[in-house]
Amino acid sequence: METQNTASFLDTNYRVKVVGQRNLNRTAVATHDIKQGEVIYNILPYAVKTNADFLSVQIGTEKHILDRLLEAMNHSCSPTTFVDVAKMQVIAIKNISEGEELTFFYPSTEWEMDRPFQCNCQSSQCISFVNGAKQLSISQMMEFQLNLHIKNSIKDSLNID
Repeated sequence: METQNTASFLDTNYRVKVVGQRNLNRTAVATHDIKQGEVIYNILPYAVKTNADFLSVQIGTEKHILDRLLEAMNHSCSPTTFVDVAKMQVIAIKNISEGEELTFFYPSTEWEMDRPFQCNCQSSQCISFVNGAKQLSISQMMEFQLNLHIKNSIKDSLNID
């Protein structure tokens, strides 16, 4: 398994690394302890797209980005981070220990997933099937922090002003 050090595409001040190869069990992990509320990473997209793919992150109604760290971050229904697309930052939402995986809740950015999948996180708040925020119940949505474009899509789908 290859390890890609942060210096190869991240400023050396970031305290994360990507482990594994693209499309093959790649993940992002903390290289130091990170405190809740800390900005872990400033998002540096290398491409902007109008259509989703399995590596992109949705940042607006019809706007998706590719970013090397975000590509490596896996989904969790009990995430360690929030991907704030308004601020273009990854923020710790709990204390993260050195070596711990950086994860985020995919429906917090994705209205509809390009490649839906069965979640196996076994969290008490697991949504079971990850298919984007569009498929979540209102009670499920209320359990998670969501980005503004997702909240707006929810309002649009419910015809709420």
